[in-house]
Amino acid sequence: MSSGGKKRKKKPVKVLRYFPLKPRLQRLFMSSKTAEHMRWHSVDSNKDGLIRHPRDSEAWKRFDETHLEFASDPRNVRLGLASDGFNPFRTLSTNYSIWPVILIPYNLPPWMCMKQTSFILSMIIPGKQMPGNDIDVYLQPLIKDLKDLWDGGVDTFDASLNQMFNMRAALMWTISDFPGLEFRNPPVALLGLEICKQLENVHVTFGKGMEVEDNRKRTHQKNNVESGCQQWRKKSIFFQLPYWEYNLLHHNLDVMHIEKNVCDNVLYTILNESGKTKDNLNARKDLKEMGVRSDLWPNENGQYRPTLFTMSNAQKDVFLTTLKNVLVPDGYSSNIARCIDLKHRKIFGLKSHDSHILMEQLLPISIRNVLPNQVSAILVDLCSIFRQICGKVLNPLDFDKLQRRVILTQCHMEMLFPPGFFTVMVHLVVHLVNELKLGGLVHYRWMYPIERYLGHLKSYVRNRAQPEGSIAEGKSVGSTSYFNLTHIEKRQAHRYVLMNSELVDRFVK
Repeated sequence: MSSGGKKRKKKPVKVLRYFPLKPRLQRLFMSSKTAEHMRWHSVDSNKDGLIRHPRDSEAWKRFDETHLEFASDPRNVRLGLASDGFNPFRTLSTNYSIWPVILIPYNLPPWMCMKQTSFILSMIIPGKQMPGNDIDVYLQPLIKDLKDLWDGGVDTFDASLNQMFNMRAALMWTISDFPGLEFRNPPVALLGLEICKQLENVHVTFGKGMEVEDNRKRTHQKNNVESGCQQWRKKSIFFQLPYWEYNLLHHNLDVMHIEKNVCDNVLYTILNESGKTKDNLNARKDLKEMGVRSDLWPNENGQYRPTLFTMSNAQKDVFLTTLKNVLVPDGYSSNIARCIDLKHRKIFGLKSHDSHILMEQLLPISIRNVLPNQVSAILVDLCSIFRQICGKVLNPLDFDKLQRRVILTQCHMEMLFPPGFFTVMVHLVVHLVNELKLGGLVHYRWMYPIERYLGHLKSYVRNRAQPEGSIAEGKSVGSTSYFNLTHIEKRQAHRYVLMNSELVDRFVK
């Protein structure tokens, strides 16, 4: 009660904004051109056997073989789900994080599939903190719609064929920037049925309270002892979908962030940048503890000698000057020269796409005459592997050869770099080729288009007190922009109104 005796309106702790999926999918078939494109994956045949689209992947083909009734109508929608958090206040210092959930219709052809105009904003999970393990609570309305679209479908009008049909939809896989952690021996690829069996005794209580956290830890520890599967903390809500356990690929490893982290490891290690290099005192102590490469062990004072891959100051000057003077076409990449500090011989502020360009184009050239041949050859081979993994057209016959090449390159790197160099991200490179077999091109399964889309959503934030509401309204109505007209533009606008207004017609006559 307020001082005046009036009841104050209660403010909800959080408001989930969900945009129903069914009408959004029905809208795809209201345009005759778009409706025709939704059948492209079935009409346009793959004659040469190369992979250019998710429809050429093993996961797509296995889904068709397992669910024949669904595959019989090419208009049934295949979806990918992506989510990531972002700060809606741009450069302002805040920990606020909004998590949009975005759906990607894979029926569309390659030139439309990953465009922002094709993305479906399904829900906006509110801040201020990331949802974490509780994201399943927010995903419930979306999962309900997906189950309805699988079980019964929804009657939809196809404008291209001028007929009604029963539209169904299925979720193929998810995309996120968290690749998973390995706290165990090399993992064995598990089928969905095997995962469900391991998850039978896993129970989780959602919430942020201390009591809930204690229960979660006790439950997690108990399950570890009973099942011996310490990697599972919960059973994902996606397993409520009837077909999910039969999918070959559930959650994609994000090549964008893996490539970024591998690039950082390489650059900061060969530059021997303090605090960031993986060749430090602890790494040298690891070698001594393992009893290998005794020439690199530290002495009693903690001092150690540089290795083959450590650049001298003169080599750093040549390497960094080469990168700073590189000129590329407009729109090819950002200005990487802004990240080069020649005075202090450092690289800083690299974005994900900067690392992508460095790994696949610039690094093989800039290190060729700087590092010894046995070092540069291994790094050039690593860059070549990433370039092939990120190719726009892939031949399935090359996958086995590429996998052997990845393993051999990793072995050569282990002979060269210290154990601390091989973080989880470096190890995950081994699994990328297998995901190429299952999911097809990485361009349909990485975070680059999603990250750009999040930047677009930031432009909708007008009211900083309600950023989620601004995004929801902007996405529904459209963003607004303000600009000043010149004197000539004002006269042209005035003349246009006079010439096209019905109120003025009677005076002209």
